[in-house]
Amino acid sequence: MKTNVFTLLTGFFLIVLIFGSCRAKVSCELTDEEKKAVSKEIETRVRNHMNANILGYQTQVGLRANVEGYVFGAEGKILFTSYDDFEKHMKTSFAGNQKYTELEILSLYPYVLCRDAAACTTLFKGKWLTASGDTVVSNGCWTAVFKKFGNEWKVVQENATHTKD
Repeated sequence: MKTNVFTLLTGFFLIVLIFGSCRAKVSCELTDEEKKAVSKEIETRVRNHMNANILGYQTQVGLRANVEGYVFGAEGKILFTSYDDFEKHMKTSFAGNQKYTELEILSLYPYVLCRDAAACTTLFKGKWLTASGDTVVSNGCWTAVFKKFGNEWKVVQENATHTKD
């Protein structure tokens, strides 16, 4: 009888433990209010980033997360598979007097994945000035996956397509 009670209690404990751990994994279920709050945080982060007056080397690298798994794709190719490679490219790209002269968000679509993860697709148009004084049109579509680190949202993966029109 003692063995049956012990087996029954052990089985019950295991069921509670398994059920409890499964419930803990469903922590991404958010209320509508929580989803709206995360969506607003992502929209604010993207709009603040895509500001022609401040967009440069520091804001570009500051938006990205220096984490394993960072990937940057553009124009149908994977361009960078590490934050370090992206950062080196940005340092070279923004050498000299390059700056954005215009940048407008035409549409912005955040999608909340979890309390600390979201994606956002943005249609934009803009122009930037090269170090040699040429103006380059920079219109396109950008999709980024954001993860929250502490109180700050950072991009962990992204893809962009640019057009010349």
